[in-house]
Amino acid sequence: MKTLKKEWKNGEFGRCYLFFGAETYLIKDYEEALTKAILPDGTEMMNHDIFEEKRATAAAIMDAAETFPFLNEKRLVTVRNSEFFQKGGRKEEGEKLKDFLADIPESSCILFIEEKVEKNNGLYKAVVKHGQAVEFKKLTEKELGTWIKKLCKDNDKQMSESVLGLFLQTVDHDMENIEGELMKLIAYKGDDAEIKAEDIRAVCTVSLEARVFDLVKAVAEKRPEKAVQIYRTLLSLKESPYMVLSLITRQFRFILETKLLSESGMTNDIIASKLEIRDFAVKEYMRQSKRFSAEIWKQSMKDCLQTDLDIKLGRAAEETAVELLIMKYATM
Repeated sequence: MKTLKKEWKNGEFGRCYLFFGAETYLIKDYEEALTKAILPDGTEMMNHDIFEEKRATAAAIMDAAETFPFLNEKRLVTVRNSEFFQKGGRKEEGEKLKDFLADIPESSCILFIEEKVEKNNGLYKAVVKHGQAVEFKKLTEKELGTWIKKLCKDNDKQMSESVLGLFLQTVDHDMENIEGELMKLIAYKGDDAEIKAEDIRAVCTVSLEARVFDLVKAVAEKRPEKAVQIYRTLLSLKESPYMVLSLITRQFRFILETKLLSESGMTNDIIASKLEIRDFAVKEYMRQSKRFSAEIWKQSMKDCLQTDLDIKLGRAAEETAVELLIMKYATM
């Protein structure tokens, strides 16, 4: 993946590409880079075919790829969310393209962009053989930090490691959101180069996940007033009690899993990778896990599920049921 943009800058293109994975920001970034490399300004209209979802048929894609480019060296065929690479999707339609990928004209390039991909799929294997399949995974905390520092440097700003940690704990970890929050900070600071903790507190929008993270932290620290205050603040912001419950359940699960994995001998880095969570979260979950035994954390999961069921069956009011759950474990 790291060499792709360099190859494109040098005019080196594969027959076909498949971009997929959880990090949509990076997929969009690489799609734009490939499009600009193949189609200079003014050539897009006549040389770019885009097929989305059910409009993407094998016949239409092959026909577009076989059309000679107009006043440009290459033609780009972009295929989005075709479901050619999934079971139960449109796999059979995609199968018709397998042999064609070996004979794509040199004057064309096909780009597939998919949300989900099965790697034992025949078309996926054909893309790997004749082109390149690139999975865009969520960045690790370290990779996100490097990217954020580069954005800061590009805008004549800087932040310390501790401030960077606070920033990552505060905002939603979607890269597009991170970029937006960082641009707000950069505009707020003006000519001042140093981004500080108070700037993040003053400017950044605290994510729902971060607020629930603080709520569960208050529960683990036996601070019921703080936990309930955060919960009621979320309700005043029109957050759904049911959504808060789902995030509390998720965090209780992470705490339990962190505790069990740590007791089995796994390091924090391995736990973060296995659970797909940030390093700082593992450290906090490790600390919180000491509040109760594994059995009580397991019981907390059962209580979350019971609360969920009671709400769905109309046996309990949403707001009250979630608050009672919070109070139970904050005062235990």
